[in-house]
Amino acid sequence: MLAKCLRRCAFVVTVLATAPAFSAEPPDRATESAQELARAKAHEGLKLYGADRWQEAFEAFQEADRLYHAPTLVLYMARCQRKLGKLTDARALYEQVLAEPLPDDAPPAFLDARRDAEVELDAVRAALAPPAAAAPPPAAPAPAGADRGGGSLLPAGLAFGLGAVGLGVGAVTGILSLSRVSDLKAQCDGRRCPAALQGEADAATTLGHVSTASFLVGAASAAAGVVLLVLRPGGDPAPDAAGAARRAPRGVAWSAGVGIGRIELQATF
Repeated sequence: MLAKCLRRCAFVVTVLATAPAFSAEPPDRATESAQELARAKAHEGLKLYGADRWQEAFEAFQEADRLYHAPTLVLYMARCQRKLGKLTDARALYEQVLAEPLPDDAPPAFLDARRDAEVELDAVRAALAPPAAAAPPPAAPAPAGADRGGGSLLPAGLAFGLGAVGLGVGAVTGILSLSRVSDLKAQCDGRRCPAALQGEADAATTLGHVSTASFLVGAASAAAGVVLLVLRPGGDPAPDAAGAARRAPRGVAWSAGVGIGRIELQATF
């Protein structure tokens, strides 16, 4: 490979002895001494290039091109810059080779240099292109039960409300019943009471029953509220562990009833 490069560069410098120079402001013909110096610098640069001494090779090619310009020398300058990691400078030199006009009778080495520069420039441009935006990371799977519907708190709220009303009514009616019983005892002689107080006695008894029933209803409703708070009727079932498609939520019908001393809670699936 190195011998091939040496032959090509020597051929190029030799050809330039009989062809117009390509420098920006060349003389009509390069002097014989300039040609010899350029040839020597080109050989030196190729040896350094083959020894992986890129910076020294670049300087040798640059000096040779200053003495006698040739596209092949610029091509090797670009290659040195590319090896040194100076891709922006290498790109500019490759583009210089491609932009340089060639005469109709240009040496084959110049045409080869242009073709090589075109191929190598594509690789340099690709290396300089900004990296494509990274794809966003996949969304983390939702934790088990995250899609599960929370269900309604309304039934529990109603049950707690009914329990509060029951306990409140029980407390008030209980106080009234005790107050009337106390008044009746004050008007009776031991266990014997006047017949006129029978109505008051019946009213006190009724208040006592209402108080007892209200306390029972309140307590039962509060217990039902706790159950409904835990179950939350109307929620969606959680998907199974295998990740099967979510089934359509099944209907759940709830009914509750209360009475004196009892509460009924029923669910239909």
